[in-house]
Amino acid sequence: MMTPYEKWHFDLMGYIVLPGAVPKEDIARMRQLALEWAAKPDEQLTAPLASYGKPAFDVTKTRPIMHVEYVDPVFQRALLNKEIMRVVLTLTDNCPQVLLSSLQVYPAGGGPGPLHNGAAGGIQNPANQYQAADGRVFATFINVGICVTDSLRGEGFVAVPGSHKSNFACPEGITVDSPAPLVIAPDIHAGDVVIFTELLRHGGRNWMNKDEPRIVLYTRYCTSYASWSVGYRAMGEHASKLPPELAELMEPAGFQHRKKVVTRLLEELKAK
Repeated sequence: MMTPYEKWHFDLMGYIVLPGAVPKEDIARMRQLALEWAAKPDEQLTAPLASYGKPAFDVTKTRPIMHVEYVDPVFQRALLNKEIMRVVLTLTDNCPQVLLSSLQVYPAGGGPGPLHNGAAGGIQNPANQYQAADGRVFATFINVGICVTDSLRGEGFVAVPGSHKSNFACPEGITVDSPAPLVIAPDIHAGDVVIFTELLRHGGRNWMNKDEPRIVLYTRYCTSYASWSVGYRAMGEHASKLPPELAELMEPAGFQHRKKVVTRLLEELKAK
């Protein structure tokens, strides 16, 4: 369901941006909850919300808040967003699985996140692989970033374009602050969505807006049969809090199996 241009851009660069894919009212709700939760220690958050790695509470540090889809419908809608899913379905050859989501709150004036990942030649890990052939693009591990705040030009998400297909490791001297075209920072606004293969070398530049934190909802999707986190599925004691379609989307499955939610999405997308 990706357009020819989107496939070309994704293959060339390793990512695409979907402008305004998430409604403004949903973005406003995400921002409200992010600021509310980031101001509290984990012990005061509604279960199963928890900070990744359970770090000590510190409002000056980046706060990755996990399992948000169990707590508010706005995140459930985001994970099943039709505009996002048409790309995810294409990239996973209609065999997607939601791995996890994280509402990332980067403090105002916070420091950069270093470049990481990137292909370096050799045989790729099946759980993080990229291929393109016969008019198709295929990735077994995808990151979807819903931008909750505007990024000022040159800040926030950055990538080394084409690094998902590199046969050489990225030189150490190339950092998030290296100039274009080596490292690029696409213009991203609240409601836009960045979708990239996890094989792409990427990071985040210093956030200079001291009045507003950077907020991004990251969701990882993989192929349901070749997963970076084998055995991951909906949390048993909290699974009933999810819509049935989202719980199904979290289930592992063989490549021969077509999930009901995928069938429904494909039918609706073809009808457009």
